[in-house]
Formats: sequence, structure tokens, C-alpha cells
Amino acid sequence: MHILFAWRYFRGKYAFQAIQIIAWVSVFAIAIGTAALITILSVSNGFTSVVKGLYADFYADIRVTPKKGKFFTINNEQYFILKHIEGVQAISKVVENRALLVKGQNQTVALVKGVENSYGSINKINKYLKRGECAIGDLESPLFIMGIGVEHKLGLMKQQIADTFQVYAVNRSGKAITQMGQLNILNAQESGAFSVQQEFDDQYVFTNIHFAQYLFDLQAGEVSAIEMSVNPSNEKEVIQAVQKILGPDFFVSNKYQQNIDLYRIMEVEKWIIFCILALVMMVASFNLVGALTMLVLEKEKDIHVLNAMGASSWDIQKIFLLLSAVMAILGALIGGGLASIFSFLQYKYHFIKLGGGSFVIDYYPIQPMAMDYIAIMTLVIVIALLAGWIPSRKAAARIKKI
Repeated sequence: MHILFAWRYFRGKYAFQAIQIIAWVSVFAIAIGTAALITILSVSNGFTSVVKGLYADFYADIRVTPKKGKFFTINNEQYFILKHIEGVQAISKVVENRALLVKGQNQTVALVKGVENSYGSINKINKYLKRGECAIGDLESPLFIMGIGVEHKLGLMKQQIADTFQVYAVNRSGKAITQMGQLNILNAQESGAFSVQQEFDDQYVFTNIHFAQYLFDLQAGEVSAIEMSVNPSNEKEVIQAVQKILGPDFFVSNKYQQNIDLYRIMEVEKWIIFCILALVMMVASFNLVGALTMLVLEKEKDIHVLNAMGASSWDIQKIFLLLSAVMAILGALIGGGLASIFSFLQYKYHFIKLGGGSFVIDYYPIQPMAMDYIAIMTLVIVIALLAGWIPSRKAAARIKKI
């Protein structure tokens, strides 16, 4: 019964037409706020999804690293057992260390990552290749796949792909390679250039593991990490098996654990956005307070009639609280519909573009989520009920004046 009265009061005619206009203005204010909330959170979801996708492509499903030191030794028997764990799709030894790359007057410090030929099944760098090919060469003829940031710093973008440059690394063992003081100096060639995102593009280069071991004075079994591609359904079992085989002196991390700070930051960022927009919605709700107050004044005679028919002050208060909820729900539904239409158009036609042209996509990504809709609808209704509390109390108080 209360909801029927609330709906009738919202739809009914008023002595002053301005009251009905103000009521609809309040509804559309809620609708615009709801649409803005959903749209902004959907865009945030879109960017989060893109960034997670980039990290998912660049990082291995599982990475094994030592708890102490930079390098460790793995024997052929252990490596064979790791390779044949159920669920492991591809595996590669990795040697990762910093080196100085020099081309003429240009130089930069890069993170050299030596990998095996199977690494193409672990890291999806070939998806982001801008030119050249994904070739890492061998010990005698090393080839480098470079981030475009590293390539630019060396001035290789204007040169031929196969142009030679020098790689400098600290000589740890004192063996004679080509020495200048305490440095190993080796020649290498670029085979291709990739672009994932600036963090990777400005520091990573890939080559074959044998060259990397030779460059950094490592033995054949010495590596800095082991990386794997695994079946997602077997991830936990593989991590447990690897930990059991190698023992407690190693970290065995999945993609989330390798980038735990990034994922936490993105989660906190979304909550901050939600809280800021919730404050905006609370400010917008003041318009609803004014509209409900005017509706209470307009329906004063009806309040007296209802009281005479036996309605209590709580009944009157519930009617106007529900009237506030009706306006909020109507506004939220309209806003949700507008946001859904916008999201569909942006997802399909990408009509709002990103400026600069330096990102992996040239449009604003958008990814609506059902939980966002539920959270925002709930927020709008709660705010509306809070906003309607004072006007509904005033309506109930008018009974006492009879």
C-alpha cells in the first residue's frame, strides 16, 4: 500500500506545475550521476584489463627465483623433472642482468634477458613486435630483440635492423673475452623491436641464454630464474610440485605474485574513484531533499486525510521515504540505461579516442561489470533514503499539528 501511495504521489498532478518539474529534475540529476559513475568505473575497468593483459603477456605464468643471491645452479635431472610436471606447457631457463649497450656515441643501460628458444611459448612478445623478427641467435651470432625505448636511445631506429652494437658487462671471473679493464665487451646485432609499454620498452632486451651466460661469466647450469607456461587449471598443483622439487630456498610466484603491488594499486585506485564519485552523488542528493520538501508541503491535505483514516506517523513517513526511493530507483535505471548505451557504442565503434598515440590502443577501453551496477544502484538508493529522511520526518510531524 505504501509503495502505491508513493508512486501515485510521484505521478500525480500538483497545484504548482513547478513542483513536478523539480521532481523530474531531481530524477534526471540522479540519472546523470549514476551514468557518470558507471561510465567512469567501466573505463577504469577497461584500462585495468588492458594493463593486466599487457603484464599477463609479458610475464610468465610461473617464475622461480632464489631467495638469496642473483643466480643459482640447476642440474639437468632437476630441469628434466620440472619440464615433465603435469600441466607445464613450456619451460625456459632465464639469465637476467644489466649491461651497457653502446652504438657509436649513443649508449644506455638495459636489462639483458637471456632465454631459450622455447621462450616464445611463455612470453607473448611476438604479439607486440613492431619490426624485424623474434630471433635470439646463438652464442657465436647473438641477436637482440629490443624494446623500442632501448632502440631509440641507441639510435638504431634510423639504422638497419642487422646493424652491430657493443654489449659491456662486468668481468666477474677474469677470463679473457675481449677486455677493457674489468669489462667484457661483445658484439651483437638487433633482430627486431617490440613495444608493450614504456616500463618494458625502456629497459628490456632479449637474447639467447648461452650468450647471456657467456657475457655475465656464468656456467652452463647457472641461471637467474626459471619461467614456465602452465595450464591455468593446474597452476596451484604445478607451484606445489616445483616447490617440493627445488625446496624452500626458492620463490615460486604466479603472475599475481610477481606484480602484487600493481594489482593492489589498481584495486585501491578503483575504490578511491568510487568514493570520490559517491561524494559527488551525495552533493547531487541535496536537490532531492528540496524536491521532497516541496512535495510534503503540497500533499499536506492528503497527510491529514490519511491520518483521519487511521494512518500513523510512521505510515506517513514510510510513504515519503518510499517516494524518495522511487525517484532514486527511476533515476538509477535511466542512468544505468544511458551508461549501457554509451558503453556499447564505445566498445563497438571506439568513437572517443586517446590522445598522444603512444599507448598500445588509440581509444578509451571500456568494460562494464555487473558488480559495479549493483554497487552503484545500492549506493544511489541508500543516499536517496538518507536524503528523504528529513522531509519524511517533517511529513510525519504534520500529523501532530492537527
